[in-house]
Amino acid sequence: MATKRSKQLAAAATPKQTVQQIWLAGLGAASIAQKRGGDVLVRLVAEGKTVQTRSGKLARELGRDAAAQVNGALAPVKARVKADLGKAGKAVQQGIALVLSKLGIPSKADIDELTTRVSALSRQLKAR
Repeated sequence: MATKRSKQLAAAATPKQTVQQIWLAGLGAASIAQKRGGDVLVRLVAEGKTVQTRSGKLARELGRDAAAQVNGALAPVKARVKADLGKAGKAVQQGIALVLSKLGIPSKADIDELTTRVSALSRQLKAR
């Protein structure tokens, strides 16, 4: 078919006819591109949406995996910090209790014990 068209172009005897055929070929190409361009655009948009959906899903999966790895790596550190904070808190409480006892200030346990004893004595007195 290409040879038939080539023969038609070669058969154009005058430059005017050649120019006219080239002009018509350009118009035909523009028309075909315009007609098929809409279809191509629709297909490109559909493909773009598909790629966007897949890439979003992949990004979410990667984010979850990264978060799981970070949490897994930090779990022992968190446990150690929590244990160390517990030890530090107990050490501070013991230090404060020691200072308070040296100053003669009773602890909460001492006050609770005295309250219990006073309540028991009050009941005994009322019972007499």
